Amino acid sequence: MQMRDLLTKFLVGAFGSFLLIMLRDVPLLPGLTHLGYWWIRAIFVIAGGISTIVWQIGDDSPLRSFYFGLTWPLLISVVTLPR
Repeated sequence: MQMRDLLTKFLVGAFGSFLLIMLRDVPLLPGLTHLGYWWIRAIFVIAGGISTIVWQIGDDSPLRSFYFGLTWPLLISVVTLPR
């Protein structure tokens, strides 16, 4: 995979996470009160871009990467749900 493809996947996934923040705000996390609110948002957007790269290996569609950037918090909550 070329660096350009990885960068495109990161940016599209990060944009999806950014759009999610704009539509629905991320609440303050109890364990991270020492971080500022803008840092929490930045970490969320960067995590969206990185998780898009990791989970979308082999998929070249920017639309699916954008969709994953919007829905990765839901995927993480389902995967880590206690049973």
